[in-house]
Amino acid sequence: MHAFPRYRPDLTRCLDGAWEFAFLGEVDEPETLDVSKIATPDRLAVPGVFDACPAWAGRRGVGVLRTFVEVTAGRSAQLRFDGLGLWCKLYVDGRPVGTHDLPYSGWSVMLPPSTESRRTIELVIDNRLDKKRTPLVEPYFDFYLYGGVYRPVLLRELVGPSIEQARITVLDRVAGRIHIVADAFEAVPSGTALSVRFDDGPVMEIADVNWNGRSVDFEMDVPNATAWTPDAPHLHVLTLRLGEDELVTRFGLRDFRVDGPRLLLNDQPIKLHGFCRHESHPQFGPALPHAQLIQDIQLLADMGCNFVRGSHYPQDPRFLDLCDEHGLLVFEESLGWQPQPEHFVADAFCDRVEAQTRRMIRSSYNHPSVVMWGFLNEGRTETPESAPLYERLVAAVRREDSTRPVTFASNHPFDDINLALPDIVSINMYPGWYSNPEAGPRPLEKIVPAIERVLDRMAELGVDDRPFIVSEIGAGAIYGWRDAHRAHWSEEYQADLLRLVCNKVIQDDRIAGVSLWQYCDGRTYDDGMAIKRPRGFNNKGVLDEYRRPKLAAEVVRAAFRGESIRIFEP
Repeated sequence: MHAFPRYRPDLTRCLDGAWEFAFLGEVDEPETLDVSKIATPDRLAVPGVFDACPAWAGRRGVGVLRTFVEVTAGRSAQLRFDGLGLWCKLYVDGRPVGTHDLPYSGWSVMLPPSTESRRTIELVIDNRLDKKRTPLVEPYFDFYLYGGVYRPVLLRELVGPSIEQARITVLDRVAGRIHIVADAFEAVPSGTALSVRFDDGPVMEIADVNWNGRSVDFEMDVPNATAWTPDAPHLHVLTLRLGEDELVTRFGLRDFRVDGPRLLLNDQPIKLHGFCRHESHPQFGPALPHAQLIQDIQLLADMGCNFVRGSHYPQDPRFLDLCDEHGLLVFEESLGWQPQPEHFVADAFCDRVEAQTRRMIRSSYNHPSVVMWGFLNEGRTETPESAPLYERLVAAVRREDSTRPVTFASNHPFDDINLALPDIVSINMYPGWYSNPEAGPRPLEKIVPAIERVLDRMAELGVDDRPFIVSEIGAGAIYGWRDAHRAHWSEEYQADLLRLVCNKVIQDDRIAGVSLWQYCDGRTYDDGMAIKRPRGFNNKGVLDEYRRPKLAAEVVRAAFRGESIRIFEP
């Protein structure tokens, strides 16, 4: 089943499956390829990435995907990719339709009508790290960047006026009052009726709708309004019908806000405890099958998590659907990893960061599980060049969504010049792991003082009036390596370090939450940088890449389950 929103089943088809494929390797100017002359003798699963397959593992270059679909002749359609990368160009019936250079972002393309019922879909994909084609990615990223279609592909035939998207804002959680904005693909005559249905209730027709071109907005009360909470994640279903077209989406009646240094969920203080999580698997790369997403949700719940940080890109809508259903709170952020001063002054980079951040918010707006937005992990925020872009992005987030707090994960707690901008201060730190040799073999005594120094610095800067999240902290461990010395890279050392971290976070009311680094091991550098990442993986997961638990998993489980969704009296 594909992610929400959903549409009329008889007009919708999922294009997942085995697509024809050819790997071309190094190709100059892939945007000028004549795809009609390219044979596609191989097969690639969609969703799927070619550089995770044995035949092309670790290869960089250009691939061509091809499939065929039967549609109703004379009808236009929307083709929706829920995530792909790195650079892509789409052809329909041999004609170019568009290009995509925002890895992990969803992409929707309109297919013009044809007199033919059989349509040919061809996708040129380039997974090379090219600043010209993909300004958002760099070879130094500490996670492997794959080429392919990461998430499901959906084709939706359009009949008459059709709804492109619906956006639901909760105005009054208790009363169930909501604001609905619906956008059509084209301008709709004013007065055109729109039908609304909540859950399994009756269909209500809103006559004389005041369409403003292609948009309409109105307020309604949700019948039998029930709040969404992590313990009881009730979801309401909204069905909108415009003529013969139908759109179905879900939402939750909840509010999440900042109250001084506290986070409030439905007016009750809550402490967040969970993990940073990459969409990663050695067999599938970021193209995780639905079964794996469900397993990840179950494993996170078993460890007592109420929070997950989607690192470091827009998340799979299917995963967010599962978070909605299981009451798992999400910090979602747009793509970026340690951007440098030269990025902050490059128009191509800045424009695409803002475009992806806006697209992420619009895509995930209705998910009650998503409680905060972020961007640009570990940017060089101590440099003056960073300020204009960070100010621009904070403003862009607030224009798109005034209901959720904004944050960004900084690893410059003592010289960051932008910490007054976000609603939540999020700090990445690794005391006890990235230490000087003179610190000794097991510098665990540095962990609590390091956190205290960050708290002191926040007070000095006058930003201790807002919540503080430890957005990354952890240590590496090689699965299965047990050591009597309990030294670095052993499962014992990781477990000892995370025990101290969890105890500090849970007991200190000045800390609003933690997202431990990280949920599971993930593939990273293939080059000389791998000398710092044994096996070519970031090994800081409490589970290995196949989700096998290390000793630290049980330590975290004991700590988190003892304080599962910790609620304090106001």
